[in-house]
Amino acid sequence: MSLETALKNCFTDRRESRFLYLIPENFPAFEGHFPGNPLLPAVCQTGLCADALSRQAGKPLEISAVARAKFMRPVLPGTRVQITLTPRPDGKTLCELADPESGQKFSQIIVQVKERV
Repeated sequence: MSLETALKNCFTDRRESRFLYLIPENFPAFEGHFPGNPLLPAVCQTGLCADALSRQAGKPLEISAVARAKFMRPVLPGTRVQITLTPRPDGKTLCELADPESGQKFSQIIVQVKERV
């Protein structure tokens, strides 16, 4: 199974501009990042943003640029993640990954997307 497919399979629900994901304990990226102390790699968090943006647009999109990324706390196995998308005037999108219950942020990633060809 590709990492992209594994990320898509984490999707659980959409509530307006918020997308909910459950990162299972057996998620493939945890095997190498890091053995004995697994956490979701930044590239996977960015991949979740691409999946949420594609679901919102109703067509496949891909990240063409990451303008800024800030990681506040790790996403651990078995974690539920809510992604909130906020369009910016410059055409980029602020993606905020947070715990859906507490609201504590895991990361903020500002991305630019393009349609996947």
